[in-house]
Amino acid sequence: MRIAWALVLLLMGHLVLANWSGHAQDTWPQLTMLAVQGMAVWIVFLRFRRSTPLIKLPWLLLALAAMMQVLWAATNLLTTILGDKGGYLTAIGVVISGLYMIPAMFMVARSFGQHEPRAVVVLDLILSCLVAALLYQLVTQLLSGPLASNPSSIYVVIYHADAVDFSLAAMAILRMFGARSFRWRYFYYAASTYLLVNAIVAAVYNRVELRGLPWWAGSMVDIPYVLLILVILRKPPRFLRAYHPSLGVSQTIASFSPIMLSMMILMLGISVSRISFIPGVLAACVSVLFYGLRVAFIQSRHLDMQRAIDLSTWRLEQQVSRDPLTGIANRAMLDKRLRDALEEGQRSGGYCSLLMIDIDFFKQYNDSLGHVAGDACLIKVACALSSSQLRLHDLVARYGGEEFAVVLADTPPDAAREVARRLISSIERLQIIHPVCAPGHVTVSVGIATQTHETALDPRVLLDEADRALYRAKSNGRNRYEVAVHMLQGSQVELPDAGRANDALPH
Repeated sequence: MRIAWALVLLLMGHLVLANWSGHAQDTWPQLTMLAVQGMAVWIVFLRFRRSTPLIKLPWLLLALAAMMQVLWAATNLLTTILGDKGGYLTAIGVVISGLYMIPAMFMVARSFGQHEPRAVVVLDLILSCLVAALLYQLVTQLLSGPLASNPSSIYVVIYHADAVDFSLAAMAILRMFGARSFRWRYFYYAASTYLLVNAIVAAVYNRVELRGLPWWAGSMVDIPYVLLILVILRKPPRFLRAYHPSLGVSQTIASFSPIMLSMMILMLGISVSRISFIPGVLAACVSVLFYGLRVAFIQSRHLDMQRAIDLSTWRLEQQVSRDPLTGIANRAMLDKRLRDALEEGQRSGGYCSLLMIDIDFFKQYNDSLGHVAGDACLIKVACALSSSQLRLHDLVARYGGEEFAVVLADTPPDAAREVARRLISSIERLQIIHPVCAPGHVTVSVGIATQTHETALDPRVLLDEADRALYRAKSNGRNRYEVAVHMLQGSQVELPDAGRANDALPH
């Protein structure tokens, strides 16, 4: 409230002093105008200090942009007090006034992303400085030398200043409607208010100045700073909280914003080239080159991030699809791989086979030796099954409890039987002591099912067939394999010693 009253007093004092002196550029009116601008910079700086770290830099840039106008007003005040015979202070004031574009452009063109490459930040800063340099060169060439005598030169300068000012305001408004966070919408609301009103006031002030400034003209300069103070001090409007842009709109606007810098350089380069051809053309080429480099840096960073995401996703999938005890695939991975193998088999005609494997008398093993020994047995069996010269695209999975499954893609029945023999032999060679099992060591039983052209693409169908074959193997004496009923035509059921057949045959 005190700030509001102080602001009202300063505005009234500015009008009274300007009216009393009869001239907008006298010392006391300029001092009050400088005080209003300084108050605005101070308010923005306070907002900068209270903001979260992510949004501190934009508020600081807005304070710097306003500060450039304060320095311009201070330079004009020095010109009034000290005089300016050589025109140096006036030239310095023009340069300082144009420098507000650098933080303003940096503020509206950058995405301020946490993962933005530093090279992109440097390129944006260089482009912002290049815009200011081009505009300064254009102004100095038009307002000095032989071109200064041409009345149209001053209008060219005004038109270019208007184009830059209104472009900055338009981009700030666009960024406001593309911000998904309320804090960012509020910032761009304050920035767009200042930039838009400042552009309007500058356009009117520059044209009025051509005919001589009336006593009230200086009060026009106060307007954008007064509105900036009010926007920061007052409660934000409701629409800022209610409005929520879609992700697509937000990303499109954020991606479009950097183009503004290159467009301004291109526009100014074309204008400068009419007066000084080589610098203008070089500036236009630099704008295209730097924008291409910016896109290249961002794409490179996105590719790096995408590779990191893909690697993390792969590692997560590996963790999710692995049995925590044995380290081999779990039931979810089994179902997925079996479905894929069934679909591929139906397309190619190279039908897949499935082995269901059960450790014989495993409950008795646990009861006699304990669950710790049982877990160790499961791990050894899983390792033996996985290292039994299977192909890379075959899958060994833990089905549940003491049951395992092996998916053999593109494997006919005869090859599946040979794999079953080899697996039975590999488990026997472990010689894991089993006090209840007849051989004295751990053995397994295997059920085999192979896809046919009539097999449904549902993994449960083949799992059920292999499970029934496994049940027959256990019923017929264990330590053997049996095949599904539809595979028995033209084949013989294996004898109990089949699991001890030669396991060196190729798969």
